[in-house]
Amino acid sequence: MKSIKNSLTIFFLSFIVFTSCKKDEKVSNQKISKENLESEAQEDTLQKAKSAVIFSFENQDNTEVIKITASEVSDDDKFFLVGSKNILTASKYKKSKDKLQFIKSEKLFVSDYYYVHIDPKHVLIKKIQKEDYFLFAVEEAPMGNGDTEYFLDFIILNISNLNFYTLKYSGEATLRSDESIDGKFLKNETLESNILIKKELYEFANKSKWVYNPSEKEKNINYYKNFEQKWYLDNDKHLDPSVFKSTYYTENLFQYNGNYNNDQVTENTDFKIVTYFRNNIIGYDKNKKLYFPIFVENCVSGCHKEVKFISESEIEISYSEIQTQKPDTIDLHKIKFTN
Repeated sequence: MKSIKNSLTIFFLSFIVFTSCKKDEKVSNQKISKENLESEAQEDTLQKAKSAVIFSFENQDNTEVIKITASEVSDDDKFFLVGSKNILTASKYKKSKDKLQFIKSEKLFVSDYYYVHIDPKHVLIKKIQKEDYFLFAVEEAPMGNGDTEYFLDFIILNISNLNFYTLKYSGEATLRSDESIDGKFLKNETLESNILIKKELYEFANKSKWVYNPSEKEKNINYYKNFEQKWYLDNDKHLDPSVFKSTYYTENLFQYNGNYNNDQVTENTDFKIVTYFRNNIIGYDKNKKLYFPIFVENCVSGCHKEVKFISESEIEISYSEIQTQKPDTIDLHKIKFTN
């Protein structure tokens, strides 16, 4: 009998402990679930806080509102997107008294690992074949990962159905292009099937401050502002320092290429040479009083060069950021000039 009582006592104690543990586990699970929900809610709120409406306008009948929203906007400028994935979305709403009823949305643009700028001043609403369209411009800039290529996206959006087309442009920021991008438009097969939309997009794009449009002078390859392009053209098939080609210019290429310090200057009786940081090497013939590019190169990292004279006319060029690369030697008297 005593044994039975002991067994019952142990059973009830075990049951109480088990029930208590289950209750603790349930409370713990509820707490974790609540924390997860709160964390998700905070993340969702943060994500919404990083988004902003960059454009908002009504249709012709004033019955609908179209909003273009940007994700991952910066704190100081909603037209500057700084996320690892940047998205532009067009949404359409029906006006109903004091409320807006959501109708549909379309993702217009996605960019991974590029800074994104939207030009708030270069926009246009235009009627094409009895349909209203909204046009705007987007710039994708490198995040500093060694890539120097820029992309421009010119988007035309049909306001009534949110169908859209994109004209893309790629290039680099060059010396001659100043603040615009020196490049070309990329072929788009979809645009080829709609010639009128293509025409409107090209007209709109060519008015953008981001597209490099050369003046009549700049269309001449021999113009001094084209010295980089001319050098590449002349030395395209053989980058052998012993047979480099170059061109003489009366214009001050030192001044045009940019500011420099005294420690970037190497000179002797006949020549003055300026080495720009991770950029070009420009020479000046003191006797002829003419400027000429010696070596044209531009990079984000790894191509900074140091120059020294090893004879009256020979210079040694070494890459200070790449210790294993063998220095090049150029005899300034043996450069083949095209003029």
